[in-house]
Amino acid sequence: MVNLNQIIQRLIRVIKFDTTVYKEIEHDENATVEAAIVVVGAYLLSAIGSAIGARSFLSFIVVLISGVLLNWLLWSLIIMFVGTRLFKGEATFWEVARTIGYANIPAALGILSLIPYVGILVNIVVLVLSLVMGFFAIREALDLPTDKTIITIIIGWVVIFVINLVLS
Repeated sequence: MVNLNQIIQRLIRVIKFDTTVYKEIEHDENATVEAAIVVVGAYLLSAIGSAIGARSFLSFIVVLISGVLLNWLLWSLIIMFVGTRLFKGEATFWEVARTIGYANIPAALGILSLIPYVGILVNIVVLVLSLVMGFFAIREALDLPTDKTIITIIIGWVVIFVINLVLS
């Protein structure tokens, strides 16, 4: 059963940059559904902001689907693969996906894209916050030192960026 209070408490800790929450999430198999709820909720808000700002239902669909499939699941897979194969990190796909799922909470700020002329600024803030929170999530999930975590993120981000570019 999903514990909404636990999700909220964990999100507060993520937002406060309490990195200990990621170990907790990594080892809690019940947190997989929680992470999915966080990701879908965050990208749903982002998709609403994008759709209203762009006046396009297609924008809503693209942001929601790419957020969940590319920015969460595929990025988790790439990060897990790079971190475990290249740097001998130790984590399963779902351990990485759970932590990265919670680290996707900044995407919820995408709702602010509906305000004229702030969409680009919001997207930059979301990207930076997601990368910072993703750094802590990945470092904790894979038990990697800072330098290897950064390289893992760069490789994963470049792959996702290229895929997003191709799909655009």
